[in-house]
Amino acid sequence: MLFPAEQILKSIRREVNQLHATTGGALEGSSVQALNVALNLLDAREAGGLAALAAQRQTLLDCLDQIQSRLGAESLAIAGLRASIAAAQAQTALPKAEADWRGIAAQAQDLAAQLAASTDIPAPIRDLIKDDFVAWECADLQTQLGAAATVPGEDVEITQARWANYLRDRYAEPGLEVTRFKSLAGGFGKQTYLFDVQGQALDGAYVIRRDLVVTLFDNDCHRIETEYELIRAAFALGFPAPDALWLDTEHKLLPGGHFIVMRRAPGVAGGSIFAAQTTVPQNLVEVLAGIMARLHTLPPLLELGHLTESISPELWHLPLNEAVRRYLLSWRELFLREPHLPSPALMAMFGWLLDHIPDSAGTPALLHGDIGFHNFLLDDGKLSAVVDWEFGHIGDPAEDLAYVRNTLGEQIDWEAFLAAYRAAGGPEVSPEQLHFFQIWGHLRNACASNMVSAKLYAGQVDDLKGIVLPHRYIPQFMQAAQALIRKG
Repeated sequence: MLFPAEQILKSIRREVNQLHATTGGALEGSSVQALNVALNLLDAREAGGLAALAAQRQTLLDCLDQIQSRLGAESLAIAGLRASIAAAQAQTALPKAEADWRGIAAQAQDLAAQLAASTDIPAPIRDLIKDDFVAWECADLQTQLGAAATVPGEDVEITQARWANYLRDRYAEPGLEVTRFKSLAGGFGKQTYLFDVQGQALDGAYVIRRDLVVTLFDNDCHRIETEYELIRAAFALGFPAPDALWLDTEHKLLPGGHFIVMRRAPGVAGGSIFAAQTTVPQNLVEVLAGIMARLHTLPPLLELGHLTESISPELWHLPLNEAVRRYLLSWRELFLREPHLPSPALMAMFGWLLDHIPDSAGTPALLHGDIGFHNFLLDDGKLSAVVDWEFGHIGDPAEDLAYVRNTLGEQIDWEAFLAAYRAAGGPEVSPEQLHFFQIWGHLRNACASNMVSAKLYAGQVDDLKGIVLPHRYIPQFMQAAQALIRKG
């Protein structure tokens, strides 16, 4: 029970107000899915109340019993957490009991971080403790799924009429017409609009990619200003990134987040974040492998300078394992300093990752960071563009390869894919590297999803899709990572 009921209700009311203007549908990331999860949580709260919280506390006590048996003795931190749980048992007011539970979860997070970093505990024991935290947290989040009007804020939605006025003002062309305008649903970090325009200065099909008013998290290239610079640099070198035409950080006629405008590449997205929609033909496998090899063998983009913490001149020349270590630490530090939902499992998993960074040959390369069919545009079976570069950074090429492995699953002949990647000039990667970065790919998604959800919890955003993440996607991500660790 991490989310306050009043924030859930506020967000539900926002969605209900917009449902009449949408087609709806039980799609991943849709408003319909978000409403179903939210209503289930409210139903479970009403039905379970204090008894459900008592059951949650007991499952954490069971987890602590297991951890204590692995350590052979009870630490002061475990004893302190037990005391907090015991004190919470006497609470009879549900809102206060829920607040106490969030504090207990934060205390469990601190315990997990302490145990994961302890050099006094053998690595095999720390691995088992990490397993305990992941199993507990995933089960806890999933188990929780069991008509007043909102106060309107500033209207920052882009409409067809507002966009037409913006373009006419930008180009001083009163006769310019926007003939088609569509908002794309499903994204968590950006707003995306498609539009067609007829005019002298601008004519054709285009895409708007826009920041939210509230930045969900600020690293990699999540700010549209940095994503714009990265995709322009990649496009200039011949990589099939979008053709970004302009960046607008003023947009006085369109209050809200900053945005970029790009030419629309032909085709449609090839799949979801979890899998390709269809079996991938071998010729497309070879195209994908060749494009990834091109990306990973681009020369250092020194012209980007100190674009972000993860794209800066010194990173191009570091040993790969050091570049990876810095990147993992930067994500862990970002998570801890930004608003987040308490997660002992994430702290335990970060500890495992930092213990198991592969010692890899080669040099750092430019990575897309979120490469897969969910970010591929396919036109008649051919790749036309790789989009959404907000996770772009410098790192180990195996990270991108592993992310493809995660998103494509068994839809491709993996050995043939790797052979085509190497034949196209891609660097050698070891099975250990791929395994490590498959785990990191899932954990990174869980970490990012957690921070997005925290914005909803804090009332900084009211997009109800954020409530889907901790109860549907985060357990899937962490369980997938855990399965890979156990597989070895």
